[in-house]
Amino acid sequence: MLSSPTGKEIDGVLVCTPHRTHAHIAHAALAAGAHVLMEKPMTTNVSEAYNLLSAVDSAAPLAFMVNNTANWRPQARIASDALAKGKLGSVEHIMCCMHSPLIWLFDDPVNEGWTRPTAGMLGNGFGWGQLSHLLAWVFGVTPLKPIEVFASMSHSAASGADMTDAAIIKCANADGTPVSISLSGSASVPGNAHAHDNAHSVGKRVEVRIFGTNGMLAYGGDDQNPKSGCLELRTRSGEVSILHPEFAFENYEAEGTGPESLQSFISACVGEPYYNAADAWVGLQTVRVLEAMYKSASSGRVERVA
Repeated sequence: MLSSPTGKEIDGVLVCTPHRTHAHIAHAALAAGAHVLMEKPMTTNVSEAYNLLSAVDSAAPLAFMVNNTANWRPQARIASDALAKGKLGSVEHIMCCMHSPLIWLFDDPVNEGWTRPTAGMLGNGFGWGQLSHLLAWVFGVTPLKPIEVFASMSHSAASGADMTDAAIIKCANADGTPVSISLSGSASVPGNAHAHDNAHSVGKRVEVRIFGTNGMLAYGGDDQNPKSGCLELRTRSGEVSILHPEFAFENYEAEGTGPESLQSFISACVGEPYYNAADAWVGLQTVRVLEAMYKSASSGRVERVA
């Protein structure tokens, strides 16, 4: 379609297909001169992710966004600005966790796109399906470069998908100083995050704490209850600042005009200014860490990030 006469009238392409097809479709869209909003994860293969980053750079000024909707929330932008302005000093450690009521999704082999590895994937499950959101938030807010990973996973006896994930991720700041990330993820919260009515829907629990030489930035809560948390900055000098009074993470509301990521994509397509909170660089770092996690969980060893 992109190569047809009709394709010349297409401003942008939304990629909402199985993981293994992401890179091929994105390359075709960029080559046709279209902006791209890619469903997460960007790819499930590091080599594909590097190639896609190169293609995005060559296709500038076309927009390429990964649909990690939490990155477009105002809290993420405020957190990123706080770090960029040095309010935490140099980042030393990050604790982050995401625990979701998604047993029904990852424990059922019928959901092959979420549970079955394809096209060279080293595994499939909660890591690719959910921790891609959390890691993209971390790499969107901080400029960290991942170096190596040690991970452990438990798997569903029914589907084979990873249901719980734990990892220690060694990273570096831009100046080379070391940073550690402690990561925890689980699909095993009882309930359903996507129930048809709000009365029976159960939220995902997310927590991020970023520790620096000057203080701590804390952000966490229930993603279906904005009042359950806030974005808080605590300095070593004793100051406490509420940078945002509410908590919001993924935006999967069915009503309204769509998530902030979609609105930015539309702005890019019509030639208006837009904010890209999850670009190809963020997508690449996320893929690099997740692939290393699956390698480490399989080998039982520390694995270098490719």
